[in-house]
Amino acid sequence: MRTNERTISALEVIMEKYQVRSPDRNRLPSHWCGNTESFRDELIGQTNLRFLQEHLENLLQVIFTSITNDGVRAFFVRNLKTTLDNTDLILSYLKLKGWIEIGPYYLNTPAGVEDRITAAEACHLWDHVTFRYDNIRKTNLYLSITHDLDLKFIIRRGLAQLNQQIVILEQECQKYGISLPKRPPEVVISPIGNEYMCDDQMYRDILQGLQAAASLHADASKQCIYNDRIRGLFNRMLLNEVDYYNLFIKYGKQKGWLHATPMYRSH
Repeated sequence: MRTNERTISALEVIMEKYQVRSPDRNRLPSHWCGNTESFRDELIGQTNLRFLQEHLENLLQVIFTSITNDGVRAFFVRNLKTTLDNTDLILSYLKLKGWIEIGPYYLNTPAGVEDRITAAEACHLWDHVTFRYDNIRKTNLYLSITHDLDLKFIIRRGLAQLNQQIVILEQECQKYGISLPKRPPEVVISPIGNEYMCDDQMYRDILQGLQAAASLHADASKQCIYNDRIRGLFNRMLLNEVDYYNLFIKYGKQKGWLHATPMYRSH
């Protein structure tokens, strides 16, 4: 509750700074007597978890669209990190109390593996592997046809991060007996002539790819509620993606490669 109140106060300061009208406040609470059994603690805890999980999606969308003002975007990035921490906290409490349902387990885990995962967690591991394979293949192609030296450096840095993540994801799939798809080719042949695609277009394609990846990580974080270690893996990938997206936005603004957005003017 105190975290929400601090966030609201910080948001009101930002809104006043940029002269954005705030919505009406809620009614003042009143003391009333009723049947306390009609709204149990279990339901309250589950409702709070759902709110935090959906708020994660809301914050991502705000981060994606907060392009002009770096300070405003940084505020929402900090809130994203806080929301992930609070989600982990309430989820641990609900599991401790036995107030949350766990989906079916993944049954193909090899003998000798002590920890277990659910079918949903196995699905997200597989989805991430296939998604990252496609990312690596496409990023290698972009690297081969990019003209701008700064963009080449940034793409190489991103490619290194993709390769680090895919090693971890492959290890997790092998650990739990999840079949792996074909890997992308080791050698990528650049097309003859690299004038058919401009650097700014490749930049915006990569930017959209970062948004898609962050959304995929967020979905995994929301649905991986049984194995805390696997959820922690997806949470770290989400935060890394958002941090990289934040830097990528700043770079695109310096280059003038972002489409101009309508400006909100307070005067």
